[in-house]
Amino acid sequence: MTDELTLSRVILDVHPHRGASREYITHQLVADLLGDRDDRGYLYRVMRESRGGTEAQVLVLSRGRPDPAPPPRPWGRVRSVEWKPFAPVIRPEAVLDYEIRINATTVVTKPSGAKCRTDVWDAVFAANRDDPRSPHEVYTAYLERKLEGIADILDGRITARGQVRIRRPGDQRPITLVAANLIGTLRVRDPGALIDAVAAGIGRSKAFGCGLLCLSDRKSTR
Repeated sequence: MTDELTLSRVILDVHPHRGASREYITHQLVADLLGDRDDRGYLYRVMRESRGGTEAQVLVLSRGRPDPAPPPRPWGRVRSVEWKPFAPVIRPEAVLDYEIRINATTVVTKPSGAKCRTDVWDAVFAANRDDPRSPHEVYTAYLERKLEGIADILDGRITARGQVRIRRPGDQRPITLVAANLIGTLRVRDPGALIDAVAAGIGRSKAFGCGLLCLSDRKSTR
C-alpha cells in the first residue's frame, strides 16, 4: 500500500446487527477497506442512503488504495469500489464551492471550573441566548478559523444539524456527537495547504462521516 491520496466511491450494504447502529456499521465497513494500520488514514462522507438505510453510497479519501473486495461481515458488505488518485489542480484565487459534515466544538469552562468540549452553537446559545449571530455565522466562522491563511470563506449556511448517536454491540451508552452540514463558497489562498487540510480533515471528530471537506467548481446557482 502506497501513501498516495486516493478518492474512492464505494457502495455498501448495511444491515442492523446486535444493536449496532447504521452509523457504526458504515464506519466499520469503510475501515475494512483500508485494513489494519497504526493511523486512521482515511476520511469519508455518506453521499446517499437508500430508504431504510440498507444501502449507502460513500465517498472515501484515504492514504493508500482501498481493498476492492474485503470479506463480508454478518452486518454488511462492500458491494463495489471505484477509486482514482486524488491530485486536484487548484489555482490561487480560485473560487470553489464547498460542503462538509462537521463536528465543530469548543472548550467551555463550567461554573465548577471543569472544562468540557461542546458544540460551537450550543456554547454560544448557552452563554447568551440574545447573541445576534445565527448558527450559519457561528459554523462559518469556525471553518474560517480552521482554514486561516489557506482559504477565505466567502459564505456559508447550515443545511442540516443534529445529534448523532453511534451504538456499538454491547455498549450501555452510545457515542454521541453533534454534526452539522455546512455548504458555501471559498477563495483559495494556498492550494497546497488546502489539499493538506482536506487530507487531514476538519473538526473534532473525523470519524462517522465527519471532517471531509468536499470541493467543486463554483456553480452559477445553488
